[in-house]
Amino acid sequence: MYTGTQKKAIVIKNTGNSMFEAAYFILKDDLSNVKESEMVREANKILKNNLIGGYFFNEPKNKKNKDIKGTFYFFMGALISGLLCVGAFVLLKQIGI
Repeated sequence: MYTGTQKKAIVIKNTGNSMFEAAYFILKDDLSNVKESEMVREANKILKNNLIGGYFFNEPKNKKNKDIKGTFYFFMGALISGLLCVGAFVLLKQIGI
């Protein structure tokens, strides 16, 4: 922490969360022409976008779809690899190797 510096902050006391009493937002130095209501609205938007079901959530919302896609691609790759191996085996059988 720096000593001898002064920072402006917004404190959101009513977070609507049973775990957190308040949220603190440290403001940038160059915000002299921004209205207080805009800052509070932006802080509330940040809180809303980062709280899902009362918990902070950083993972993608469609993780289930991502797992299904990964499984699909795995099996498709295995199928194509198997078909290529069978094709190579049949080709080698025909030429007598």
